[in-house]
Amino acid sequence: MDRATLDAHDPIWGSEDKPLRVDLHRLTPEESALYDDLRDNCIRAGLRLEQEHIGFYWLISSPSTP
Repeated sequence: MDRATLDAHDPIWGSEDKPLRVDLHRLTPEESALYDDLRDNCIRAGLRLEQEHIGFYWLISSPSTP
């Protein structure tokens, strides 16, 4: 997930009681930076966005979609 997608969906942000705190090695540099911000609670403590709630229109119109 990219930061633009996360920011665009702040009305549906949720909360994660037990967030994952491991290193993820297969992320792009941009994904890794966002993951670090989420893991380190830099945006909001326990922030979670369920990807299932992201609308299909957003996915097909997003500039980061390959």
